[in-house]
Amino acid sequence: MDFYVLKDLARSVSRNKAKQIEVLGNPGARKSRSLKLYEAILSDKFNSEKELVRHVFNTHDPKHPSYVKLKKKLITQLFNTSLFLDYNQPHYNERAKAYFTAYKDYASAFVVLCRISTKAAIYIFQNILEQAIKYEFIDLAADVSKILRREYIRSEYDEGKNKYYTSLHRMYEKKRHFENIALDYYEEVASHYAKSRSVNIKLSEEADQYYSELYPFLKEVDTSSFYYYTFNICIIKHFSKNDISNALKTANQSFYILRERQNTNRSMLTHVCLQQLACYIHLRAEESTFHFTFNYFLDHSHDKDISWFRGYESYFYYSIYRKKYIDAIDIYRTVLDNGVLLKLNGYYLENWLLMAGYLHLLAQLDILDSQKVLDVVGLFRYSKLINEVEVINKDKEGMNIPLLLLPILYELAQAPQRPHQRNSHRSARQIPPALARQ
Repeated sequence: MDFYVLKDLARSVSRNKAKQIEVLGNPGARKSRSLKLYEAILSDKFNSEKELVRHVFNTHDPKHPSYVKLKKKLITQLFNTSLFLDYNQPHYNERAKAYFTAYKDYASAFVVLCRISTKAAIYIFQNILEQAIKYEFIDLAADVSKILRREYIRSEYDEGKNKYYTSLHRMYEKKRHFENIALDYYEEVASHYAKSRSVNIKLSEEADQYYSELYPFLKEVDTSSFYYYTFNICIIKHFSKNDISNALKTANQSFYILRERQNTNRSMLTHVCLQQLACYIHLRAEESTFHFTFNYFLDHSHDKDISWFRGYESYFYYSIYRKKYIDAIDIYRTVLDNGVLLKLNGYYLENWLLMAGYLHLLAQLDILDSQKVLDVVGLFRYSKLINEVEVINKDKEGMNIPLLLLPILYELAQAPQRPHQRNSHRSARQIPPALARQ
């Protein structure tokens, strides 16, 4: 297992309060070597496996037999621990708790079934199916109903129950089939749209063809995922020909349908909210309209998720367009105070670095207070920014334009100043204080 994969696995356990089980040791007990390795990984003091091995075994060789053995043991312990994590925490809603519990029970039921404890296994599978239907876990409902129909014809013969579970299995397999088709279509158009985010009539026509094919089955399939994928294809159809008004109408329709469904995945709702916010920015919607959706988005998102940063990114753009520049500074401070910004990758981090440059431009134009910008964002140097920004720099149709324009606008804004003043700005650093501290 790669070092960064191992690190991510260790973090997945640390984010939740693991119940005190034997897997990683109990309080008061002497720390085992695997527990010490686990804590070393989580300390973030080591950037490579070689550094970690040197700390643990005083050698630079990641293939050292003792380390390989200890690493393998830790990986097994971490996977075992994941089954005992406590998901009864505030940021998990009822659907999320049910999801984790159902899949954990599904794994347990398989073990019981393999040990020829058929009656016990059937009991567990029936409880799982009940939760899968209630919370619309389509894949799980299809898989469990398939097992139950088989067991009621093979091990625990009951013709009536076999017919019942066969009917359920066919229904959920059909729903799964249509969901997978919709997912295929959505990912295809979304991947093309994400590359340029510009007018593309050919893509719009392709999305329209997919949407027309899926729309007649909405009521028959009737699952949140199918609604979500189908309406998102339609939204991309409108965005691809710059028809923002109709994109907003579709996003609103999607939002109202998904919101009224009791067990819609909240990540779907927050993504639809992001689509609405994007439309409001283009259409310069009233503040009350924007803030209603943004507040709903915040109530249903977690501040460690990428979507949370995307929501605040939309809020930042909206504030700039509405000339609420002080709000933009406050938004940037909120995002920095979150403490997770530096852990973002690619486009999501680079956008915030670019926005920092534009806040400095506003300060240079005397629109914002220079000291306030310095206090929040830090100092600015374009040469450093251009080296840190890789994804945006390669984008030849989208966000590379404001990246290329920034130094030109900055020079024009500095033109009335004396030469030595301009040079002092060029030598300044760009890294925000909060990022530098991390």
